[in-house]
Amino acid sequence: MISQRLWQAVCLVIAAAAFGIVALISQGIFERIPHVEDEAAYWFQAQVFAEGRLAVPTPPEPQAYASPFVIDMNGQRFGKYPPGFPLLLSLGMRAGAPWAVNALLAAASLALTADLGRRLYSPTAGLLAAALGLSCPALLAESGSLLSHTAALALAVLFAWAFVRMHLALDQERRPGAWRWGLLAGAALGYLALTRPYDALGVGLPFGVVTAARLLATWRGRASPGWRCAALTMGAAAIMVGLTLPIYWQALTGQFTANPYLDIWAYDHPGFGPDVGVGGYTLHDAWFNLRFNLQAVATGLFGWPDDLNVLFLGLACLLQPRRGWTWLLLAWCASVIGLYTTYWYFGGHDGGFPRYYFVTLPAMWLLSGRGVELAALAMRRLVGRASARLGRALPVLTLYPALAALVAYGGLIFLPPQLDVFRGRYGVTAAPLQPVEQAGLQHALVFVAEVHDWTDFAAFFAADSPTLDSTVVYAISGSSAQDQAVREAFPGRACYVQRDMLLVPCDDERVNREL
Repeated sequence: MISQRLWQAVCLVIAAAAFGIVALISQGIFERIPHVEDEAAYWFQAQVFAEGRLAVPTPPEPQAYASPFVIDMNGQRFGKYPPGFPLLLSLGMRAGAPWAVNALLAAASLALTADLGRRLYSPTAGLLAAALGLSCPALLAESGSLLSHTAALALAVLFAWAFVRMHLALDQERRPGAWRWGLLAGAALGYLALTRPYDALGVGLPFGVVTAARLLATWRGRASPGWRCAALTMGAAAIMVGLTLPIYWQALTGQFTANPYLDIWAYDHPGFGPDVGVGGYTLHDAWFNLRFNLQAVATGLFGWPDDLNVLFLGLACLLQPRRGWTWLLLAWCASVIGLYTTYWYFGGHDGGFPRYYFVTLPAMWLLSGRGVELAALAMRRLVGRASARLGRALPVLTLYPALAALVAYGGLIFLPPQLDVFRGRYGVTAAPLQPVEQAGLQHALVFVAEVHDWTDFAAFFAADSPTLDSTVVYAISGSSAQDQAVREAFPGRACYVQRDMLLVPCDDERVNREL
């Protein structure tokens, strides 16, 4: 039996390893800059929050500083996404290390998963779940980016961990502690709704069913009366935190029910019909998305060959003697997966795993870790009848080396090409910023020429401050009238034009003719 001190030490090593690996990936692969529209919007809004604002005034000639998912409305500029993740990212902005937010969240997620597994099953199952999570290509790839999925995962596992603590406290008749865990669970679920509302609905639904069943049992005298107080506290906390979202949209748009997604794409909402998605969304499309993504789960959960990824998850379902918590973990996965079949876009596969299913990973790690443990126990029981010593040694000699080989395959064979696709994603790199950095420009305005798509300006957009008061301000070069208006908005700044990697003064006659 592993000691508590050793268990904590191993858990800390796993969390520290996650932080270190993600830090290397964020630098070596993602260059710690936004690459997709979503990241650019999160980055922008995090900068706004870091300045103590909800939005910034729309700048003169806003098309000169455009990014697809950054909205100009009622004279205000803000990102289209809910505020949960940008708020967290803003803490990293203020500390000068926005990349560290997802790295810390990934490490915390694994530590919470380990402790959740310890409480649901055993200390060994918890460590196995965290170790498998550390080897999960999707976690490493996604956390190296600036997307919100790692924050959603961390909030989901925090919610589940606090819910289980509440549940166990009530089972042990420790009511004062139970309501505090209920408060934490509700706050985590509410903040998840501020981060990724659909994820919050998918994760919260099965836990809500369990809570309703417990309340019904309480009413019939079959469960602790403390469930009423704990459930009320959890629900009130979730609602109070979640209500921040419509208040936030009211402050920005003047409408509590605003959906900025629709201001970008009118078809971008869940449901079915000809007006949903690109060209409509049908049950046949949903079935295709479901099968396509489930196949990615089977082949990409840990990056092992073929369907071996779900082997131990299946064993947990088959071998687990008391399946209460196992069924809840399965319901967690099924609820999220089922909910996302109502959304028209399949979501993409990051690290070989469906991005929209990312929030189910802690449940899959826990089931897989428990499956490994149950397989080892079954081997010991089977062989132990003939030889107790051989029964104890057999998993160490066979199962765990095989598991280590699978993990090595995932990390050395499967993961590298999965990461390579993110290198210079959409053609976005930090290289275009080098001419200005090498020139050491101060108090300058730089027009970026030949911007044909938002990706051509992506690195420059991230380098601009939201209020356009940074040492160097980058702007998209457009018509002569637009460029002149931009220059007039920044009097006293030295003016340059960057074409490809060449930087020249605006007053250069050759450049003026080309513009």
